[in-house]
Amino acid sequence: MSVSIKAMQYFLAAAEQGSIVKAAKGLNVVPSAVSNAIDMVETAFGLQLVQRFPAKGITLTAPGSVVIQKIRNLVDDYELLLQQGTELKTALSGHISVGYYAPVASAFIPSIFAPMLKTNPGIRLKLTETDNEAVQDRLLAGEFDLIIFVANNIRAGIVHQKLIEAPPYVLVSAKHRLADQAFVTPDDLSNEPMVLLDLPMTSDYYRNVFAGTDVTSQIVVQANTHEMVRSLVGKNIGFSILNMRPETAATYSGDQVVARPLKARAQALELAVGHTGGKQRRLAQAFIDATIGHFDQQVARRLITALK
Repeated sequence: MSVSIKAMQYFLAAAEQGSIVKAAKGLNVVPSAVSNAIDMVETAFGLQLVQRFPAKGITLTAPGSVVIQKIRNLVDDYELLLQQGTELKTALSGHISVGYYAPVASAFIPSIFAPMLKTNPGIRLKLTETDNEAVQDRLLAGEFDLIIFVANNIRAGIVHQKLIEAPPYVLVSAKHRLADQAFVTPDDLSNEPMVLLDLPMTSDYYRNVFAGTDVTSQIVVQANTHEMVRSLVGKNIGFSILNMRPETAATYSGDQVVARPLKARAQALELAVGHTGGKQRRLAQAFIDATIGHFDQQVARRLITALK
């Protein structure tokens, strides 16, 4: 015969109080409920665990003294499990994994998460950069709690919210002939050497910026990291077309680059935060809310270069 945790809790309360009536009062139940629970526990073990004395209460038998410690350990483990489950759902502590595919992510992700990490020392954050397709697949596979990604060809099962629209802009060396212009047109770039950010989706996107025009640009370098592209442009090897920019105009190699709006009919990239829907852990929801809140602020506009 099985016995419930509740019956063991009632038995434990009566044994510790030495009284069925006192235990019932503390548990806010009728005495018969406690008496029945004692009967259930004794039946489950096949032993007499307590002696009952009318008007005097109860005392443990010799077998009861052995069994009660095991029951106490079991009830303690059960209550600890419930407590840990509640903390997992409500406390800003624990591990969280965030995947991202975002231009210049290092320019904004630290600003989003640093305040939470400073005020909640129990958080353990893992950040993983990957491409736009893989970041979605790994979210659906359960590797990430949330993702920051470009809202393009979104996988079924991903709930997303737009963070910002980032139109394409032209990046040139501070020494380039276009650096002093207020904006750049596709015609300005005709026959100019180009440094292409060569990543899944982005390379086709940047090539399509010139679709429908007579402009031809010669791709002289392809690089698959944002900062390598910036550093090559800084050496005045050619221009590049990007969508988001860091706060600094200096490259890793110390050269200065200039971002200029591109006056063209080109689609902006939409940056989004995504998750798998449903009720989120409090920690995951806090990270989602912090990400959305950051991009609601004017400071996030400094990440893009757009025509005024």
